[in-house]
Amino acid sequence: MNQKISVFIITLNENQNIARCLEKLFWADEIIIVDSGSSDETVQIGLLYKAKIIFHKFENFGKQKQFALLQTKNDWVLSIDADEVLSDSLVNEIQNTVFTSEFVGYTIPRTHVFLGKVFKFGTENKRPVLRLFNKKNGFFIENKVHETVIVQGKTRSYENEMLHYTSEDVTKGISKCVNYALLSGEFMFEKGKRTYFIKLLFKFPLEFIKVYLFNRNFLNGYQGFIWSMFSAIGSFLKYVKLWELQRKSIHSPAPGIHS
Repeated sequence: MNQKISVFIITLNENQNIARCLEKLFWADEIIIVDSGSSDETVQIGLLYKAKIIFHKFENFGKQKQFALLQTKNDWVLSIDADEVLSDSLVNEIQNTVFTSEFVGYTIPRTHVFLGKVFKFGTENKRPVLRLFNKKNGFFIENKVHETVIVQGKTRSYENEMLHYTSEDVTKGISKCVNYALLSGEFMFEKGKRTYFIKLLFKFPLEFIKVYLFNRNFLNGYQGFIWSMFSAIGSFLKYVKLWELQRKSIHSPAPGIHS
């Protein structure tokens, strides 16, 4: 590896995940944790791994990631979430990378781990995500959700994966599903998206069929079934939230009009 690399992570109450993530970042030249007010031991654990801790109020995922990016001192950066873990083979692959001007970013295959199950089938198995890039050529779109790195230039893909520990129990899985769905609905409304009641009637069953059957999650055991249910529920709630917001906007009085 001929370049120094900074790693940055945004956190809020990640004490169950952060140590597992940080253990695989021993090779990094700098680790930045941007925390938005954890009340657990996230910060203390980060300090044990020599991370630089910066406190910053959370507005949305895109803005928080972009803020964290701007705190790094090296041009090459790795964006990773607290619930993601690099495999040993991926660490070796990164360390053996000779960075040149030909590529400005690298995608990493990411594999889903849900309720303790590593998904070997479906679209969540080794899905490529752009995470390692030269910040001179890239930035985050400051979206409320679906925060995305945009780079200007050529990218290539690593062969080895990282694991994404999404939920280790059903309670947390439900909470994440609902919260993310509501944020997604709000984001869609802010972007001018609209929906129809008839779409709500069919959204859940069609999404479940797509994720469970067409995406082959039935091959991932009972965890694949539960994940497919969560995906369908989340998609349904997202559109319910969008429907609610657009109905409120229709029935809201115009500015300057009072009853």
